[in-house]
Amino acid sequence: MKSIKENSKKHIINISIILAISIFITFMFAGFNSSWQDILLNILYGIIIGFSIAIGSSLISKKMYSVGNWELNPINKYIQVIIAITLYIGIDVVIVNLIWFKLTQNLSPTELIHSNMFVWIILSELVIGIVIYLIILSTNFSKKLNKLYIDNENNLKEINKYKYSTLKNQVNPHFLFNSLNVLSGLIYQDTDKADDFVGKLANIYRYVLDVQDEEVVSLTQELEFIKDYLFLQSIRFGDNLQYKINTSSDKMIIPMALQILVENALKHNSITDKNKLLVRISNDDRFVIVSNNINPKSDTANSHELGIANIKARYKFLTSTEVEVLNKDNKFEVRIPLLNIEA
Repeated sequence: MKSIKENSKKHIINISIILAISIFITFMFAGFNSSWQDILLNILYGIIIGFSIAIGSSLISKKMYSVGNWELNPINKYIQVIIAITLYIGIDVVIVNLIWFKLTQNLSPTELIHSNMFVWIILSELVIGIVIYLIILSTNFSKKLNKLYIDNENNLKEINKYKYSTLKNQVNPHFLFNSLNVLSGLIYQDTDKADDFVGKLANIYRYVLDVQDEEVVSLTQELEFIKDYLFLQSIRFGDNLQYKINTSSDKMIIPMALQILVENALKHNSITDKNKLLVRISNDDRFVIVSNNINPKSDTANSHELGIANIKARYKFLTSTEVEVLNKDNKFEVRIPLLNIEA
């Protein structure tokens, strides 16, 4: 609400300045020693020409900045706006003056075109209008750039915060403790499987360290990682944990996203002989889909929201497509957007 009031106040000030200048310039051309009727006509003319320039230029600027992502190339967008407004002001002053002189002095367009005074008025209003709007545009553009710089700095801090949060949460003592606990028992039962377990555990930590500075990774990379992670968890939970992976895509996702969702499923559901957990990972053209049946633990209600909030926060810097969360019919499903960008 405050922002709307500030913008309205700013537009009113800009329009008032342009109207005042337009009226003053009108009197400079017409002279101040005129009848009251001429004075009123001059004021009306100044209001019409100033208002048409101010409103039209403001709408053009607003429309052009709302189309596309101007932040990607701000200088190019600024030049485009200047060109568009220059063309508009030129057309506007010609049309307004043609209509005005026809109505007030019954002069035809042919007569006006051959009038040096008319040409001088058009050129003067064009130059003055462009100069005024260049000042306004430059001021607004400077503010936009400053805000863009601040937003980018804040976004970078947010990204780093969530990257650190992801790394900290995944390389944690609990996961390592559980893995070593499983390994200690496995060594005496099946040495080959124990060797495999150690290799996949090493792969997991190597992957975490490799991607900690990456914004995106290929879905193929992430799937290799999550398969190793699920292998370790299947050793821990046995047949009570089942998973099915059916994916095929050369697109990208953010690193560790699948692991966060799988860990949520393991953490927030009871996994027993009576309550088996099935995790499914698949994809369509737009999303990777991670789903699981629901056997909720009584002490972890809604605690999955933190991990999903992490994923959503990281995705908002990369795409306008939102992470989708569905919770119905005894199934919890999260749909993560696939990205068409390079790592």
